[in-house]
Amino acid sequence: MKSFFPYDSVELSTNGREVVILDQTQLPTQEKFLHLTTAEQIFYSITRLKVRGAPAIGIAAAFGLAMCVNRFRTRSLQALEKEFLRVKHYLYISRPTAVNLMWALDRMERCFYATKQGLETADEKHAIEVIRNSLTAEARAIKTEDVKMCEVISEYGFSLLQPGCGILTHCNAGHLAVSKFGTALGPIYMAQQQGFSPRVFCDETRPLLQGARLTAYELTKAGIDVTLVCDNMAATLMAQGKVDFVFVGCDRVAANGDVANKIGTCGVAILAKYYKVPLYVFAPTSTVDLSCKSGDDIVIEERPAFEVTDMYYSKPMAPKGVKVYNPAFDITPAALIAGIVTEKGIIKPRDIKNLKKGK
Repeated sequence: MKSFFPYDSVELSTNGREVVILDQTQLPTQEKFLHLTTAEQIFYSITRLKVRGAPAIGIAAAFGLAMCVNRFRTRSLQALEKEFLRVKHYLYISRPTAVNLMWALDRMERCFYATKQGLETADEKHAIEVIRNSLTAEARAIKTEDVKMCEVISEYGFSLLQPGCGILTHCNAGHLAVSKFGTALGPIYMAQQQGFSPRVFCDETRPLLQGARLTAYELTKAGIDVTLVCDNMAATLMAQGKVDFVFVGCDRVAANGDVANKIGTCGVAILAKYYKVPLYVFAPTSTVDLSCKSGDDIVIEERPAFEVTDMYYSKPMAPKGVKVYNPAFDITPAALIAGIVTEKGIIKPRDIKNLKKGK
């Protein structure tokens, strides 16, 4: 599958000492790349949504952990281990809902101790170098696997489409939210390359406007027919018969098939059910959390009030001091979902509990 973009949203420098991200808070007006060299910069970039999207967050965290180990100057394996765990636990709390973050960091920890165990008789200088190389390789493998997963997910999603079909999106689950291609937008890119000429209706996605700023930006740049709509226009589009599918990404899938995704997804799913429009959730298996029995067990991040009242406005759009409720995600019940598209196929929500995950 060909990418429409000459860059990835998250990169690790050749020497492993910098994490390079496209600052998504500057889009769509400016493509600005940030070179991050500390755990604090990684943490800030994740919490302030400079890098966002569940897979991209996981990749950024893995790269950040490898980068911090590579930059930490020590001759003591014990000191390196202490620093590794400090950074890992610090990044672990940067965002609570997207499970890819924890999945990637836990995988890096398993790599650390598996490598260390095989170096019990080595001198410390050699052991430190081997561990650094191993962690860098593991972080790069996480990204490489994500690219392959997105390609396979795109193929499964593409199999649902017909030429000229209308697709409604919510939030951003494209090139910017992963390492390459996208999850929910991947099939749309594939359809465009195959001459299907898909028509996309892009929810603006209040309050952070990921649809308006990011999805519309991506699709326009790729030459895809995209129409930006306000979130409250989705029902009208469906009533007019303009929407054949709803494609959304996901930040966590529970064992019963409930999903956490950007706030507003549940509302779109309710509308889609009423108008008999199938809604598909796109998620790599790294987003599936079988330890969560249902959506009730998923921690929903609440974000600052200014994102609703002030952000992206030239002046405040609400009375000063008004109370604001700003959950970043909502839970879409499994009963509203036609299928969950993973790299292992299109799975009925009720069957997600049987999914066997990789490492």
